[in-house]
Amino acid sequence: MKVSDSNNQIKAGAVMAYLTIAVNILAGLLYTPWMINQIGASDYGIYTLAMSQISIFALDFGLSSAVSRFLSKYRATNNDELEKKFMGIVLKLFLVIAVVLFIILLAIFLLIEGIFIELSYEEIEKLKVVFIIAGLFTVISFPFRPLNGLLISNERFAFIKFTDLAKKVLSVIFIITILFFGYGLYGLVLVDALVGLLIIIMKILYINKNIGFNIEWKAKDRTLKSEILSFSTWTTVIAIAQRFILNITPTILGALSGTIEIAIFSIGMTIEGYSYMLTHALGGLFLPKVTRIISSNSDSEVKINNLLIKVGRIQFFIAGLIVIGFITMGYEFIHLWVGQSFSNSYYIAVLLITPMIITLTQEIANTVLIVKNKLKYKAKSSLIVAIISVFLSLILSPLWGAVGAAFSIFIGNIIGQVIYLNFVYKNLLTIDINMFFRKCHKNMAVPFLLTLFIGLVMQQVITSGSLVIFVIKAIAISIIYTTLMWKISFNNFEKELIYKIIRNRRL
Repeated sequence: MKVSDSNNQIKAGAVMAYLTIAVNILAGLLYTPWMINQIGASDYGIYTLAMSQISIFALDFGLSSAVSRFLSKYRATNNDELEKKFMGIVLKLFLVIAVVLFIILLAIFLLIEGIFIELSYEEIEKLKVVFIIAGLFTVISFPFRPLNGLLISNERFAFIKFTDLAKKVLSVIFIITILFFGYGLYGLVLVDALVGLLIIIMKILYINKNIGFNIEWKAKDRTLKSEILSFSTWTTVIAIAQRFILNITPTILGALSGTIEIAIFSIGMTIEGYSYMLTHALGGLFLPKVTRIISSNSDSEVKINNLLIKVGRIQFFIAGLIVIGFITMGYEFIHLWVGQSFSNSYYIAVLLITPMIITLTQEIANTVLIVKNKLKYKAKSSLIVAIISVFLSLILSPLWGAVGAAFSIFIGNIIGQVIYLNFVYKNLLTIDINMFFRKCHKNMAVPFLLTLFIGLVMQQVITSGSLVIFVIKAIAISIIYTTLMWKISFNNFEKELIYKIIRNRRL
């Protein structure tokens, strides 16, 4: 793919990604409460329980990430032979995992009554039906997970993000329809499965028409298998460590602080999840480009450093607006959204999203770890975060409840994701981290801090709890932040980028 086509795909993918995020957030804030009200809290609990149980075992052991990484490498070096061998090996691995997953889910299904003894007979029967539908879809769709990796390696970002958007929009439309006609819980699960299968068919048709790929089903290559398993092992460690933090914290709070603290923590986690989606929209879009740069061996270090700064500054602008917006107006937002009893969720969210101002501006450095097969350092970083978070949570949760748990995760992120990973970037990837922080964070710090100060003062002066006034203040802070960035920090490339967005909207 030509450089110009690649850049256009990245831009189109980014636009579609943010559109999808907007739909997801609106669905979370507006549609989800309505859906719960329609099917009832009990049925929604059954739905959540079934999905959570299935998701625990539906790990692909990092193979989806491996597809993106290895195919991008082979495409960059035009190695068709290894590409065919790789697809043959990895698809067979997916099929084997799908069979194992089916056996595990079947065993859980047969033991449902003994596992969930607190559920009534009627709830058990509903759970069984939901489990069968969702479980069968998961097993059937599992071997098709490499499709996204194939699309990413060919830089079809606009189509990937389009299918993500289509899946969400179609799900919402069909679920509203089936709930309107009174089909309830079973209709909800069927829609999830059928829309998922429709998206898979769309991807297969698109790949056959626009990309095409060959598979060597009889491929046997010990070296390649070893590389795949090495990469996948560390990716699995990362996934398990990250899930561990999310799953263990509510358990610690339940044991040491009570159910109310769990609820308060969950609201903070929801805010963090929305913030992560917004700031992580560009994640993964640059993997093929970084692979080409490193494979070319032509001034690759200079090009990587320049790309890190270029993308990092855009990410800083987005992450900075979210962090400023929530620090200044998050307390009021929490009160308007879920009520005063969740006030402490503000402090939790602030502690969880603040490290993003560094971690999510370094997506390119993280991508270099993937391309150079140095994921063990990312895995070690995740383990550091998990160990510190759990250890400190056991100490601080009895004292400060959910805020103590969030502070523990904050310390873990600072040590594992910021200090340790930046040491890795500087010393093992030979990335010029000092130049990155100078041209990215230092250069953009003045408008960031000025807007933060203005926003805090504004909140002290204008204290109205009105939703209209809140929206006006949010818009004012956004305008002030963008204006200060434009006047003080933005370079010609960034200004031209905004000009292009405005011109395209006019068209």
